[in-house]
Amino acid sequence: MCARTSLPSLLAVICFGLFTSTPLAAQSVYMYAHFINVGQADATLLEFPCGAILIDAGSQDAAYTDSLANYLERFFRRRTDLQRTLDVVYITHNHIDHTRALRTVVENFTVERYVDNGQLEGIGTANPKWVRGEAATRGIQLKTILNTDVFTGDNHSGLTDTDIDPITCANCDPNIRILSGQMTDEVGWSPSDFDNKNNHSLVIRVDFGESSFLFTGDLEKPAIETLLNEYAGHLELLDTDVYKVGHHGSSNGTTSALLRVVSPEMAVISCGTWNYGKNTDNYFTTWSYGHPRKVVINSLSSSIRKNRSKKIIVKAATAVRSFVDTEVSKRTYGTPWEGNIKVRAGLDGRFYVTTKW
Repeated sequence: MCARTSLPSLLAVICFGLFTSTPLAAQSVYMYAHFINVGQADATLLEFPCGAILIDAGSQDAAYTDSLANYLERFFRRRTDLQRTLDVVYITHNHIDHTRALRTVVENFTVERYVDNGQLEGIGTANPKWVRGEAATRGIQLKTILNTDVFTGDNHSGLTDTDIDPITCANCDPNIRILSGQMTDEVGWSPSDFDNKNNHSLVIRVDFGESSFLFTGDLEKPAIETLLNEYAGHLELLDTDVYKVGHHGSSNGTTSALLRVVSPEMAVISCGTWNYGKNTDNYFTTWSYGHPRKVVINSLSSSIRKNRSKKIIVKAATAVRSFVDTEVSKRTYGTPWEGNIKVRAGLDGRFYVTTKW
């Protein structure tokens, strides 16, 4: 059981079956988080009883773009009721490892809403600019999220509306909130700290009954500290069951302070295979970045209480271009060693992980 009782009482009952005598846990109502293997990149499909959303549409290269499109094809072939429609596509930030497959997704499936942080300069912004140009023709509702929007009126409960959270099912009502957007004039850090688009990543929280997920994009230490400061006194908003590990498992994407607050039951890392880019001059590779870092896996092991069904040995980095065998025994999962990962979440806060399917 992964119940989070510190959230406001409204969220505690948001998916309660008011008009049925069937026990809640027996109703077999689930959501599924599909952490799709797109190499050194990010793409997560969230499947609900009555809809689906995509958080990031990245891919390592053209082959992984095809893999993502094929994954979605197979998904919609199974979920014919969804009519090949994504209710929302969120791009946490406009780096190419989060946007490379975006145009392919929009051209092949119906996207009703598009949400990002509005940054449109630099590598990785071509597809977000294309979506904006196509939005009127394709009937896509656009939304840009700034930090000033999130915290308007001293709000510290996250930002949500029918564009951010359009999912309302007959048997449950998932809750989707954005906890941080494009940052401006952050106190305590130099402007150069926020020149990096990683530090403007959307932070997204998803609640499904008593199950909860946190996506921090590629936030790095300056933005993580800012996030924790913004929610001082409201840290329960970051306390979640499933943590999508920040910045592909980089050492600057997960801090001990963040893990103390999140206190995850489970973590998922999305990045490429350890030797992708080895013996090449390409800097934008898993080998050159050193993802994931061993120190992060160790920190997750200290924070997560429960064990995997079977411990495994994986490659993790001690530095850029330096990988060692590392044991993973706690409930930390990774696309480089497991491929696609599917997490089934129940309204009662119970989880089931599938990696071979």
